[in-house]
Amino acid sequence: MSAERDSRLALVLDSIAEGYFTVDSDWRIDALNKAAAAFLGKDRDELLGQPLLQAMPQICGTHVENTLLRATAGESVCYEAPSVTHPEQTVRVRAFPFPDGGIAVAFTDITTERAAQEAARESEARFRLIADSAPVPMWVTSIDRKRVFVNRAYVDFMGLSYEEALDQDWRRFVHPDDQPRILKEQLEKEASLRPFVLEARYRRGDGSWRWMESHSQPRWDANGEHAGFIGVAFDISTAKEAETSLQRQVAERTAELEALYNRTPTILHSADADQRLISVSDRWLEFMGYDSRAEVLGRPLTDFLVPEDAERYRGERWPALIAQGGYDDFEYQVIKKSGEIAETLASARVWHDGQGRFARTMAALIDVTGRKRTEEALRQAQKVEAMGQLTGGVAHDFNNLLAPIIGGLDMLQRRGVGDDRTRRTIASALQAAERAKSLVQRLLAFARRQPLRPQPVDAGRLVEGLTELIAATIGPRVRLELDVADDLPACLADPNQVEMALLNLSVNARDAMPDGGTLTIRLSAENAPGDPDLSAGCYVRLCVADTGTGMSADVLARAVEPFFSTKGIGQGTGLGLSMVHGLAGQLGGALRIESKPGEGTQVALWLPCVMQQAATDGGSGAPQPVAAVGRVLLVDDEELVRRSTAEMLEEMGFDVVEKGSATEAAAGLDADSAFDLLVTDYLMPGMTGLELAAAMRSRRPDIPVLIVSGYAATADDSFARLAKPFRHADLAAAIATLTA
Repeated sequence: MSAERDSRLALVLDSIAEGYFTVDSDWRIDALNKAAAAFLGKDRDELLGQPLLQAMPQICGTHVENTLLRATAGESVCYEAPSVTHPEQTVRVRAFPFPDGGIAVAFTDITTERAAQEAARESEARFRLIADSAPVPMWVTSIDRKRVFVNRAYVDFMGLSYEEALDQDWRRFVHPDDQPRILKEQLEKEASLRPFVLEARYRRGDGSWRWMESHSQPRWDANGEHAGFIGVAFDISTAKEAETSLQRQVAERTAELEALYNRTPTILHSADADQRLISVSDRWLEFMGYDSRAEVLGRPLTDFLVPEDAERYRGERWPALIAQGGYDDFEYQVIKKSGEIAETLASARVWHDGQGRFARTMAALIDVTGRKRTEEALRQAQKVEAMGQLTGGVAHDFNNLLAPIIGGLDMLQRRGVGDDRTRRTIASALQAAERAKSLVQRLLAFARRQPLRPQPVDAGRLVEGLTELIAATIGPRVRLELDVADDLPACLADPNQVEMALLNLSVNARDAMPDGGTLTIRLSAENAPGDPDLSAGCYVRLCVADTGTGMSADVLARAVEPFFSTKGIGQGTGLGLSMVHGLAGQLGGALRIESKPGEGTQVALWLPCVMQQAATDGGSGAPQPVAAVGRVLLVDDEELVRRSTAEMLEEMGFDVVEKGSATEAAAGLDADSAFDLLVTDYLMPGMTGLELAAAMRSRRPDIPVLIVSGYAATADDSFARLAKPFRHADLAAAIATLTA
């Protein structure tokens, strides 16, 4: 009975394609089927009883031997790898332990299976690569309509991960208005098991809606059974929008077009054949300042243009528009409801109906007011720069002319030349020259040729000294009143700049009172009013008030903006209040403006107090005693100025050597540098006075140097300076300071 059972088992094993053999505890082959013998290429009888390593010496020392040893130790193992006996083939090997220490080994040639799997993997990889390279969404569904594959474009469109995109129900992303239709069409067309096309709006991952046209077709498994669908979608938003736009043009003013038209951020309007407005966008109403369409529809387009542009539009632009079918970059000025004028750039087109008849004009406007203002500001800045350069040059030359005049008159006055009448004439001429000198300093300040030089200033004295000039500036129709507090402390300021600011404010006040009025200048000492821009402490409040037209809240809010002006073209640059505002900030103070329409304007300049009293002008005082130090090198390219200065120095007792240029003076320093003082002009052709002073210092580090200039400052503060024009006393005081 046992032999019969073994015979049956051998028949069964021989009938299977899988190779099978067993080894005993001594690793001798004690059974194998026909497939195993054929794979090993030996006779079965020859192999039976033979040691395994003798029958298959190729496995010695390989992973196969190690794997079988693990099975001998009681572990069931399975692996797939190239056969050591037939390297060109791949086998799947399974080994099972027997209780007595032997093992059973079954192996199968899976070379073809592996090749098929690899081919399938390569095919799937190629499919995925092709699908992921496609710029349009693609997907594959199973029979239950679930996504089993989506490509990269699909994932990107949904804004989800790959796994999330597979899991999401695509119907959730269909626009609510399209869902009933699209679901009905999908069920009907899928049931036909034929290719079909659907159109609907789908929500992208960024929240936007896109029109998509999907193409689907059924797919079949290896048995010819329906397995689902494969699909691809194309974004047809642009085409759909074009189609919708065409439909809206035909229907003209459908509700959907009006909604889109009104929500656009572009300023749009359209007109009929009579040039009357038939539609405007919400942005148009907002831009023009109207509350409703009822205020504007039906009115001629020219109602909203300035007269000059309205005439040009009727006579030139409209006929050209109708004849040519459109025009671009036509600039004109529109009048808003508030009366404000704005610069616009219009691009218009003529629309025709299906029969080619005129339907309407459509225009898109661009507000270019800001650009125009910027261009105007640039022109104003260029004008101011040119004026500054011209003014600075003229003032500098005028200083050089004033220098010998003031010097000569000063000498005549000091020497007491002539009778009483002559001396009075000299004094008057000298006074006029000093006023001219002050005017030149203001011109230099306007030209920005003077830096801010804060010093203690008696503001009351400064205002009183400027009263005559202010009165002449504002004219006889404006009454000037002064209100200066007693015992006013000195303030920290640049007197020239404060004078310029006061004149600017006075001119602004005059212009605000075209029919006359009262200009009041008040000076008082005040403590900081809790203003965030003012530090705690004492301030001199310089207030300029007028009884003029005043300013609206909008104008007041922009009053200190550079180049902002309510004056007409050519009547102002818009820099006055801006300059005063900047001056106040530089000095550590503030500018405050109060104004209402019809109630006048009050501009207050807050200047910080100082403990010491303001310095007085010693320009006309007695000459300071100067100890003669011997030899002076005097350098100036203006002969009249140089001669006048030389006379002052000689009168003080100096031996003066004159040079007409710094270059000439520097050339002679190697031969003769035995001077006790260098007095040099600052700005000269070729070498400057500073460069000459540096050359002199390199030879004579101890020599005093005095730089004189028509400007208030030089580029180097290491040398003493004296501003032109100067009198004998000014020069003497400067030298006394150097030689003390």
